[in-house]
Amino acid sequence: MSKKKRNRRTPVRTPVRDRPLAIEDRRFPDSMNFKGKEDYRNQAESLPITPKDGPARLGRNQLIELIDRLSERDFEILLTLKQAKYLLTGQVQRLHVPVTAKPATAMQNAVNNMKKLKKHGLVKTFDRRIGGVRAGSASFVWCLTEAGQRLLDLKDGAENLQRSHRYLEPAYAHLKHTLAIAECYVQLVEISRRHKDILLQNIEWEPDCWRPYRQDGHMMQLKPDLSVVTRNAGYIDRWFIEIDMNTEAIPVIIEKCKRYHQYLSTGIEQRRNEGVFPIPVWIVVNDDRKQKIIDAIKESFKKGPHMFVVIKAEEFESLIKNGANQEQMY
Repeated sequence: MSKKKRNRRTPVRTPVRDRPLAIEDRRFPDSMNFKGKEDYRNQAESLPITPKDGPARLGRNQLIELIDRLSERDFEILLTLKQAKYLLTGQVQRLHVPVTAKPATAMQNAVNNMKKLKKHGLVKTFDRRIGGVRAGSASFVWCLTEAGQRLLDLKDGAENLQRSHRYLEPAYAHLKHTLAIAECYVQLVEISRRHKDILLQNIEWEPDCWRPYRQDGHMMQLKPDLSVVTRNAGYIDRWFIEIDMNTEAIPVIIEKCKRYHQYLSTGIEQRRNEGVFPIPVWIVVNDDRKQKIIDAIKESFKKGPHMFVVIKAEEFESLIKNGANQEQMY
């Protein structure tokens, strides 16, 4: 009886072996404090409008010249924007500009850094701010320009001769959700800085974190918002992150949970990860939404394995620090 019960649950952690692990370097300043109170959700006024920023289209020689002039921090900011797609000024500061004597000084340094990159034509911002005018400089939304993307390609030796259309004005709902995913990443970095025994081993953004699989003869795709691997206290923890903005109906949430069950049954991820399937984590907006999703999961998967964790944003650090236990999984 007990054996069958254990079979309903999948392994959730991988013990660290004696062999060395490829842990990515801490590219961000360790002196930054974890703030922890920033909500991963963002409020905004109305659909942003994209102005024409920076100089006209930059030629290849101009980009090569800029590569020699930009600092390491400049490249780190551009690379993060490439991965996250959009960032608030405050998020840029928390990731890349360390707080020294005065937090306001760090924010101003971040603003100056972004203005410099904008002047070079590598980034652009929107007229409207996330959080309104009262949020100040931290509320500006930034993204790469086509020139910024081409510069990174040149630096990596992978020049793309085709014109990019990736950074057109986004739909407003998409922008809010993408910034929420970015906030989750920022908090992961801050958690790793505060707790030195926690390391971010790997982060996969969309679409790299998507997982194709076959179900009943049809090709399907699991689409988490982030795939995260952390190393903590002698274990490797793997997570699929889902950011819930309280905009989807519960049946839509359950349909996505079904895809996790389908993908689990393929064994693809377990073969890659020494038998471990990443824990799907739903990060929700409030207690009411959390309970509704938990109740729906319990009702929909009575005979399935306990595999989902549902938390609020303020519970995220504790989950990463302590790992998930069976009582938290539904």
